[in-house]
Amino acid sequence: MTDEGMEPEAAPSAPSQEPEAAPAATHPVPWEDAGLNRFQGLGRTLGQVLFHPGDFFRTMPREGWAEALAFALIVGTAGMLACLYWQLLLYLGLSRAVGVMRAMPCLFSRVEWALIPMMLLTPVVMLANLIVSSLGLWGAVGLTGGPWSVFSPVWRITCYAQGAMVAGFLPLLGGPVAGLWTLVLYYRGLQKVLGLSSWRALGVLCLSLVLQVLLVVLLLGSLWGFRLLLG
Repeated sequence: MTDEGMEPEAAPSAPSQEPEAAPAATHPVPWEDAGLNRFQGLGRTLGQVLFHPGDFFRTMPREGWAEALAFALIVGTAGMLACLYWQLLLYLGLSRAVGVMRAMPCLFSRVEWALIPMMLLTPVVMLANLIVSSLGLWGAVGLTGGPWSVFSPVWRITCYAQGAMVAGFLPLLGGPVAGLWTLVLYYRGLQKVLGLSSWRALGVLCLSLVLQVLLVVLLLGSLWGFRLLLG
């Protein structure tokens, strides 16, 4: 037989690979933009975080901790102070309403005096909340198969999600609304910054809450044990 009319076999083609999705282009956060004054940056950042969280977190730079921390301390402290203020007014009103009862005014008076030191320590409480929340989210991401090298993005999610604390200025219901809104912003941040699916982001968020409770219990237990040790 001759090789005439026979075509050479085509070389096997390499398996096709899906192109990797290009990361979204980042834009400076208005709060971190040197071209804006602080009030403009604060207002624009709050508007983006609260009303366009998906776009905000998708284009947010992943590095940098100081500016995000400053934003969280300012907004979070103001919102927490507003919540405590409304609680104080509530207890003052209740103490007057139940003034005819002997034990109740004493009880409400103790609650009122407890709120005043909490107001003074609000920045410290806010900082502790940021640390515990970011560690909980970071640990939950790692335990669910994510990379352990994402602490900086998780820290920025935690800090800018505190924009929801402006809801604390709402009378009485501000605290619960701010808490739920913050969780929603965590969820959106996990989706857009880390690229997690909806269900995985929800699972990470739930696991992070469990880890936060464990961290607080461990810290309080350690302090209690240290106190017993000292006598």
